[in-house]
Amino acid sequence: MKISIKAHRLKIDKQKNAAMERRLRFALGRFGASVKEVRVRLTDLNGPKGGVDKECLIIVRLQKGGEVIVQGSGKDCTATLNYCADRISRAVERDLSRNRTASIRRMRRKQSAEQEAVLNGELNDKSP
Repeated sequence: MKISIKAHRLKIDKQKNAAMERRLRFALGRFGASVKEVRVRLTDLNGPKGGVDKECLIIVRLQKGGEVIVQGSGKDCTATLNYCADRISRAVERDLSRNRTASIRRMRRKQSAEQEAVLNGELNDKSP
């Protein structure tokens, strides 16, 4: 899993960047094989004025295609990232479970169609 964190109009030191990366690895670690890339963009909307102006955008690219995107804002950069990390974890889990359920349903439909064919004698008619 490749993680890139970019800050716009905001200064983040190496220690804070490492802590943010560790937080994202903790939130998305259980999906490690399914997650290809994580991009984080932190922006200070108002500059040095203060207030609820830190925005965090997290984009997760999945191995089998598709993206999961979460956006949030808050007063503190770290708190905003923590909030978005929790949300992206739930969103990735939801997206992966949808994909898994769809393929399981297709497999079950195929198996049930084969079983019906066997019961109707369609597959056994080939023997002499």
